[in-house]
Amino acid sequence: MKAQRFLVASALAFACASLTGRRAAAQESSGNGFLFGAPNVSLSVRMGYAMPSAGSDLFSFVTKELSLKKSDFAGFTYGFDVAMPLRPQLEIVLSGDFDETSTKSDYREWQDNAGLPIEQTTTFSRQALTANIRYYLRPYGRSLSRLAWVPTNHAPWISAGIGRTHYRFHQTGDFVDFANNNSVFGDTYVSSGWGFTPQVAAGVDWSLGQRVAVTTQARYLWGKADLGADFSGFSPIDLSGFGLTGGLTIRF
Repeated sequence: MKAQRFLVASALAFACASLTGRRAAAQESSGNGFLFGAPNVSLSVRMGYAMPSAGSDLFSFVTKELSLKKSDFAGFTYGFDVAMPLRPQLEIVLSGDFDETSTKSDYREWQDNAGLPIEQTTTFSRQALTANIRYYLRPYGRSLSRLAWVPTNHAPWISAGIGRTHYRFHQTGDFVDFANNNSVFGDTYVSSGWGFTPQVAAGVDWSLGQRVAVTTQARYLWGKADLGADFSGFSPIDLSGFGLTGGLTIRF
C-alpha cells in the first residue's frame, strides 16, 4: 500500500505540474464554459474491470494446489490520463492504472488433522505508470473561427506506449510442508518489484460539451518481473493483462 500511495502521489504531482505549466495558455483560450481554441491539455479519470493473464508458473501452482481460479485475480481497476497535444490528432499521454484483488482459499486435496480446511488469503496488486502516443482516427474538434472551437460528437483513437509496473504478491495463512511429513504451519509469503511493461490501447471520446467528454478504453499490457526469495524457484511473475475502463475527460 505504501508503494501504491507513492505511485499515486508522484503521478498526481506530475499531472499538477503539467497543468500549472499550461494554465496561462488555457486561460487565454477559454471563457464562460467555451473553448476559443483547441484544448491545451486534458485530464481523464477512469474505472472499470482488469483481467490479468495470470500465465506464469506461480499462478499455475496456486490454482492447482489451492481453491483459486485465474478469474479470482480479475477485478476492479481505476486509472487516470493526462494528455497534451503534439500536433492535430496526435497526443502524448501519461497514464496510471491500479488494480488489486484479495481472495480466500484452501487446499483442494488436503485438510488438517481435525478434518478442517487449510485456509489462506492471496492478494495480488499491480500499479502501472506509462507514457503513450495517442492517435485520433478523425479530428476530435474543429475551429469555427478565432472565437470558437467545437468538439466532434465522437472521436475514436488508438495508442501505444511503454512504462513500468509495480506488483505485490502476498499470501498469508496456513500451508502444507510437503518436504516435512506434510505438516501444517502458519506463515506469510510476500514478493514485490518492478517490471518493464509495453501496452496498447484503443478507445472513443464521446463529447458532452466543449469541456467534457465520456471516455471508453480497452487496453492490453505485457510484462513480467522477478519474484523475491519467498517464491524462489518460480519463473518471473506474469504482469500482463486486459482492461476495460470508462470515465470522464475534462479539457482545458
